[in-house]
Amino acid sequence: MMKFLFTISLLSVFSLTAQISYDNLQDGTTGIANGYGSWGKHKVIKQTEKVIDGKGTITFYHPDIAVAKKATVFFISGWGRPAHTYEYFFHFMASQGYSVVNIYNTNPGNIKQSYQNSLDMMVLAAQTHYPNWIDTKKVGLMGHSYGAGSTIWLGKKVFDKASYNWGTNGRFIFMNAPWYSLLVDENDLVNYPENVKLLIEVSNDDERPDKQETWNTDERAIRAVFELINIPNDEKDFVRLYSDAKTFQYNNATYSYKASHQVSYTASTSSRGEYQTFDALDVFAINRLSHALIDYVFEGNKAGKNVALGNGSSAQKDMGFLTKLGVTDTPILTRPETEYVYKCTSKWNDFANNKNVWFLQDGCADSDGDGIIDLLEGKLSVEDEKQSYFSLYPVPTSGKLKIRFNDGLADIKELEIVDVTGKILFKDTQPNSDTIDTSNLTSGTYFLRIRTEARVGVSPFIVK
Repeated sequence: MMKFLFTISLLSVFSLTAQISYDNLQDGTTGIANGYGSWGKHKVIKQTEKVIDGKGTITFYHPDIAVAKKATVFFISGWGRPAHTYEYFFHFMASQGYSVVNIYNTNPGNIKQSYQNSLDMMVLAAQTHYPNWIDTKKVGLMGHSYGAGSTIWLGKKVFDKASYNWGTNGRFIFMNAPWYSLLVDENDLVNYPENVKLLIEVSNDDERPDKQETWNTDERAIRAVFELINIPNDEKDFVRLYSDAKTFQYNNATYSYKASHQVSYTASTSSRGEYQTFDALDVFAINRLSHALIDYVFEGNKAGKNVALGNGSSAQKDMGFLTKLGVTDTPILTRPETEYVYKCTSKWNDFANNKNVWFLQDGCADSDGDGIIDLLEGKLSVEDEKQSYFSLYPVPTSGKLKIRFNDGLADIKELEIVDVTGKILFKDTQPNSDTIDTSNLTSGTYFLRIRTEARVGVSPFIVK
């Protein structure tokens, strides 16, 4: 069991928590001593939770300093995950000198209502409960699972000039293990508010705990958000967290560093049982990246951008003694539909008649009739591309693979071979041939990604 935080009452209004440190990591490591991901200098005050009837609860954390407006992170909890689930993370962020607001929906199942409830509670926190602490000119939206998915709709509301216009001096979205982003459509994304920075982090082994070998979120929906949203590639990144085979002992049990849906559950117990322990995976994958992102967006520090939005920089991918992160601007998502808990269906684009359906218009289409859903081939809709602009032959292959462009010669700027997990096996930034040697690949399915001056395309191939 995790040690719970020691608290003392102050005027029955808030509690001042004893300084937490990385001595509390349950894998026996000491976390990050200096730089991004290291604990801040401030002790943290946790205000008494505000219960908002019919909506949920607001929990507020801030550094132990004189009252002052501070850049603010709004964190939207996962489905049924109250504030204590993420307690360590909130204290970590507030220790850096920022205000942190946790938004917890009592009934997240009604998506249309619960998204609005989150917005209402955010506005209440900023305008009514903590206006002297929350600086709405510097605002970040973070969330986990259901909460991560909601940040896109919430950002559309609070960052828009015509509504609240928050974040004029800095705004970002960090989605951790996101569940579907609902209540937005393609038009919302291509006309998204300006100057938002975006970091999406998915866990490679994001299994649903009660259904082994099934996956919480069909990542095609998250890919569509990432590629359609009106944010330049150099201000957004798609990060994949991998499991590591190393193990450690805690409470007489053996744990591994698993990139599951529960990575950010940093409290060990709740009414729903025991969560993943707080360990180095949390520190390197969540604390470090969020710390760097905030330093870049709120403080203008380019070193923070190199870590949080580094476009695959060594500093960004570094996970200490753990498996490095995967980073891309063109994610390839290859698990078959049968492995997802929530299936891709013909009702995906029936938003008008089904308020709980995700927006992915024509996401299940196979426009070129090759038996592969378009999004797995780098297309976002039937209209986006009637057919792949290049083909490969012979397929299956066991040796040389030839590239043929449908509309004649093309100047290839970059090509990559990617396996079904999204791992890049080969990359050539100066290709001088339209032939690829596949003899070093084991039998299986792979994807060839090609970038030309005008476009990016992906095509699958099989090695015998």
